[in-house]
Amino acid sequence: MYKGSIKKKLITIIISVTFLTGVIGYSTFVYWYMNNQYTKSLELAKTVGLVLSQDFAKLVLLNEVSVAADISSSIKSFSNIDSLVLYKLNGEPILQYSIDDKSFIPEYLPVKSERKSTIYGNNLKLYVDAEYKNSHLGYMLFKLHIDTIFDVIQKNLKVLISILVLMIILSYLLATYFAKRFTYPILNLVSFLEKIDLADSLKSRIETNEKNEYGKLYNEVNIMLERLESSHKILKLGAVTFETQNGITITDKNQKILQINRAFTNITGYTSEDVVGQTPRILQSGMHDKDFYDEMRNFLSEHNFWIGEINNRHKDGSIVNEHLTIHTVLDDDGEVLYYVGSFLDITLQKEMEQKLKEKESLLVQQSKMAAMGEMIEHIAHQWKQPLSIISTASTSILLKKELGLPISEEENIEQHKTVNDTVQYLSHTIDDFREFFRPDKIKKRFNLKNYYKKVLKLVGSKIKSLDIELIENLNDINITNLENELIQVIINILNNAKDELENKKNQRKLIFVDTYVENNYAILSIKDNAGGISKNVIKDVFEPYFTTKGDVDGTGIGLNMSKEIITNHMNGKIDVKNSTYTYDDVKYVGALFKIAIPLEN
Repeated sequence: MYKGSIKKKLITIIISVTFLTGVIGYSTFVYWYMNNQYTKSLELAKTVGLVLSQDFAKLVLLNEVSVAADISSSIKSFSNIDSLVLYKLNGEPILQYSIDDKSFIPEYLPVKSERKSTIYGNNLKLYVDAEYKNSHLGYMLFKLHIDTIFDVIQKNLKVLISILVLMIILSYLLATYFAKRFTYPILNLVSFLEKIDLADSLKSRIETNEKNEYGKLYNEVNIMLERLESSHKILKLGAVTFETQNGITITDKNQKILQINRAFTNITGYTSEDVVGQTPRILQSGMHDKDFYDEMRNFLSEHNFWIGEINNRHKDGSIVNEHLTIHTVLDDDGEVLYYVGSFLDITLQKEMEQKLKEKESLLVQQSKMAAMGEMIEHIAHQWKQPLSIISTASTSILLKKELGLPISEEENIEQHKTVNDTVQYLSHTIDDFREFFRPDKIKKRFNLKNYYKKVLKLVGSKIKSLDIELIENLNDINITNLENELIQVIINILNNAKDELENKKNQRKLIFVDTYVENNYAILSIKDNAGGISKNVIKDVFEPYFTTKGDVDGTGIGLNMSKEIITNHMNGKIDVKNSTYTYDDVKYVGALFKIAIPLEN
């Protein structure tokens, strides 16, 4: 048996409780007995007063002294009345009685406020009013014999001892039985747990038929074993994970490095001997300022994790680009225990991203050059008529001078005005061209309808020369965005529609342009009737280098750059679908490009 075992304690507690219960019960009985004794004595005094009230009346009112002997004789029958004194209303004693027939000096009757019942040892002193037929005759002082607590105990001592001994024996037997019954499940559980010493033992489970707290305890132990088994698996997995390609570092709450893995050394060049006891500052490259690290620490403190990219320095002095994740490990009170950092070397990825950005920049430049080429082609077509006007006006004047024909002042002014107006028109065209291709870095407010009209002034003549009808439904919509980014998109879509319609012979050629507001977006919709885009390729039209025009006529970057501009530069959306519609009672099919730009950005 274990020293200080629960079984011993339980037996001791049960016996102690039983003994204490017996003592309290007997004490309660004695207390009740004493109170009951007082109550009965008071009732006895009142009963005596009631029985002898007539005799008291004769003695007090009629002064019949012979009645005193009768009163004393009657009181003799009450063995526990030691003495009695009868007082008149004025406090004069007129009768005294003693159980041993000895004379005594009556006590002085105290005032009413001091007439209290008192107990001295075995004696109880009571004051009772003497009455007859609702008439107050005087007062009675009773002295009665009562048992003390010791008298009560002495009377029942043998019985009391016998009962206590019997109670202790029975309580010991019951305590032994119940202690064994109660401690057996615990001892059984202890025996089972002592056998859990190896990892394989964690699969063991204890069974019980108990439906009480012990059953719940057994169930909790089984749950604990399941958690331990799971934790053991996690620890094994963690040991494997710790040796992954990610560099891992564990620091204490003061950011002192406690442990690193092999990948940490492979990525940074630092060994465990180099960094344990140091802080991660040993890796700092100097490429990040104090604000960067302050923001990192503040975010980590608030959210218990931080994820981001950081540039650290290799042991050989080279820069390592890392994708870093830091997690805070807290205790049950929410205090920091450890910081766990996991990072991946993304230096090669960053180099590839830089090359990709350079390639994208080249694509953008190519796309802009292509758009400029398209624009110049439109301008060249648009300038044919103005240049013809200038040529005609200047040739007319030169010819007249060569022939010696007179030129009136009015004609000379008119011809010069014509040339000047035409040159101004050409100058405005150049200004518009320069305006559209000026780098635009600041978002500003502009009217989408007016902007489209300005673009159309530069490219519309070529479209109209191919007998293409422009059907416009334009609403005044103001948006805030990068104004000049949009021209490239509009030109690309209009040119694609123009190229497709140019190949259509013997049919009406239509381009529909609509602007409207939908769900807080300004919508620019461009639709043609060129037959639509093949279902096999429509999903690829925004992919880079995808074209249906062949290598000679198409670069495959126009629509890709259009999507890049709308989605990434202007925070908008662009999509395309084939649309079937009716116009002037004729059914058409064509490609519908829908551009959605936020009204406020």
